[in-house]
Amino acid sequence: MFQSKPPIRSTQENVVELAEEIDLFVFGLAERVDTIQDAELAGKFAEVASLVRGLSEEADRLGYPGMAVSALAVATTADDDPRDELQETIVELTEIAQRIRQGHRGAA
Repeated sequence: MFQSKPPIRSTQENVVELAEEIDLFVFGLAERVDTIQDAELAGKFAEVASLVRGLSEEADRLGYPGMAVSALAVATTADDDPRDELQETIVELTEIAQRIRQGHRGAA
C-alpha cells in the first residue's frame, strides 16, 4: 500500500533573519524544478548541473539539507553519465520539492 512521506520543514525556520529568504525559496521551487526538468529534456546536461548546484547551495544555507544532497546527486549524475540515471534523480528532487512546499508555514 502506498504511504506518503511527511512534509519537510526548514531546520532554519525559527531564524527570523532568514524567514523572507525561506519564503522566496519555497515559493520559487516549482519554477526552479520546471527549469531543471526542461533542461534535462532538452539534453542540456551542463545546464542541469549548474542549476542544481545553485539550488543545493541555497537549500543547504536555508535549512533543507536533504534537498541539498539530492540536488548534488543530480549534478553528479548530469556530469558523469546523464542518460541512465538523470531522470530518476530529478524525480527524487521533484518529490522533495513538493514535500518542502507542503511543510512550509505559508502553504495553503
